[in-house]
Amino acid sequence: MAMMVKGISSAFSVLGRRRPDLVFGVGGYASVPVAVAALMAGVPLFLQEQNAVPGRANRMLGRMARRVYVGFEGAVPYFPVGKVEVTGNPVRREIAAARQQGTPLEEGDSFVVFALGGSQGARAISRLVVDMARRVKREGYAMKFVLQTGPGEFESVSATVREEQLPIEPFSFTERIGEVFARCHAVVMRAGALSIAEAALFGKPCILIPYPHAADRHQERNAEEFCATGAGVWMAQDKATEEKVLEALMKWFSNPRRRAAAGEAAMGFSRPDAAAQIVLSAIRRVGKAEARRV
Repeated sequence: MAMMVKGISSAFSVLGRRRPDLVFGVGGYASVPVAVAALMAGVPLFLQEQNAVPGRANRMLGRMARRVYVGFEGAVPYFPVGKVEVTGNPVRREIAAARQQGTPLEEGDSFVVFALGGSQGARAISRLVVDMARRVKREGYAMKFVLQTGPGEFESVSATVREEQLPIEPFSFTERIGEVFARCHAVVMRAGALSIAEAALFGKPCILIPYPHAADRHQERNAEEFCATGAGVWMAQDKATEEKVLEALMKWFSNPRRRAAAGEAAMGFSRPDAAAQIVLSAIRRVGKAEARRV
């Protein structure tokens, strides 16, 4: 409680210096002091909720915010009726730019799978990809994996790839992730809200393996809503074996028409104008008199 009071006091100082016309909260404990200070100072508060199951902070603040912008339909019932707008989730500027450039699929005959677990990687996904690559090599499938390992596992995975000559292209992290999405045919990843938004923007069918310890199982709900459109399949981590995941990938590998349909569904889920829609909506709602510097 003492930390919260201190945070609200610091937020008041920032608001006093910046004199914002509006404040956006994006969830998480750190957003609460600023949001509370904004409400106490009479500054219009807006929220953006990324996941299908909102976190505690946004659920609490939603009753007091002017408008709540959500990335998933599943989040709507958690907020007051009439306050919610489904906009999808904004993606990073460099991701949108890579999509607009229209980078083509990687040349060659191989089916390219992009596997990632976020900026820190995911050990379970790295192990899964190594196991699938061994089988792909053994069976002679024309398939390769581009694997984001995270910095902690890059060296060990790279050593395994070199020693066994596996069809894996590992890397630890890159800000140019949009270029990797563009060159692949399918994606294997966790079910984080922004990762889904990025894959959808490129129209990539996905196999989603939700992080099993995510709060309120929100990654599972994200995965369910995305995959219900036909844009992919999701599996609990304890069910996502080498055999099951590779079997799902092979359905897209062997049937381009099915892959294209899943890609179209993913593209239909994307909201490339989400950021602009959110900002313009908020500006309209504060009114011209309150939007002097927006």
